[in-house]
Amino acid sequence: MNRAGYLDEFLRFWSPRPEIDKIWFSLYTPQLGEVSEERLRPVDRERVIADLLALRLRYTKLKMPQGLLEVYAEPPKSPDECVFARTTLSISADLTTKITPCQFGGVPDCGNCGCLASAGLAAVARHQILGFIPVSPIFSGSLKVGAQMRRLRPIEPSAA
Repeated sequence: MNRAGYLDEFLRFWSPRPEIDKIWFSLYTPQLGEVSEERLRPVDRERVIADLLALRLRYTKLKMPQGLLEVYAEPPKSPDECVFARTTLSISADLTTKITPCQFGGVPDCGNCGCLASAGLAAVARHQILGFIPVSPIFSGSLKVGAQMRRLRPIEPSAA
């Protein structure tokens, strides 16, 4: 991302290929306190978002709606506010160890989250049905109903 024009070059190469149907981009999500080359500085993040907003109009295979890109500019502040983190369960390669608080594990820097899935679900949650009914409370209500139903459901013995 340090090279100006990289995203345009990438899209110019991949977009014409018939085997490519859609193109999406995740941004790097660092851990809190991490210092690395991959971490986007605020000015870089702003440039990437501005570039993607413009490029999505030129490259039809780039499927990144404005609402999703706006979430990259202002991501959920914590896993507790992240619809993706609240609605998914990530498990490590051993198929038993849960990865928490989200798929990135550790202490993710949510203020610099670049997860496409998180941004996509946050964009849906920020959407307003008919222009005035926010979707976010519907997500939250659904999660509360699901949690209540799990508490009421008897635990079945595992088949041995």
